[in-house]
Amino acid sequence: MSVDFLNNLNATMNERGKIMTKRYNKFLSAAADFNLENSPYYWITQVHAQYIQNVDHALKKYGLDNSRRRILLALKSKNKASVSDLSEMVISKMSTTTKIVYRLKDEGLVDTYCCEDDGRITRVLLTEKGQQMIQKINDLSHIVLEQSFDGLTPLQIEKMLENLKQIFKNLAH
Repeated sequence: MSVDFLNNLNATMNERGKIMTKRYNKFLSAAADFNLENSPYYWITQVHAQYIQNVDHALKKYGLDNSRRRILLALKSKNKASVSDLSEMVISKMSTTTKIVYRLKDEGLVDTYCCEDDGRITRVLLTEKGQQMIQKINDLSHIVLEQSFDGLTPLQIEKMLENLKQIFKNLAH
């Protein structure tokens, strides 16, 4: 956790502690009548875990896992990204991202090279085999996406995205 986050949390609790407790009481685990099913973070983690489980299961037929999928998809959106950029994009430690990149390189899905401007920076690019794997990933992801959003309208999905982005923004600052 960042120092800024902790300072903001302390300031918020000092300024509005009792108001927040009453306003959000049913969502707080310290509440006497707390029910886990009312916790937004419970559902966020449940959805995420189930999504990862479904994606991992589908990816096994290609010998991939979710960690490598995330790096490949990040490269699709920003090919020739640095390892540092990829680490930020997938919210992973630099050492973990580096290991995944070199595993993908060993599998022929990516290639790496030193940045011309700064030799300390390693850039990563998709190979043709990596591009083909992304197409397979997208086909599988489409199936999981349709399954997960069954019964929701596009407007409901857009609103959910707005809410999740706001929560992320709140937590990241």
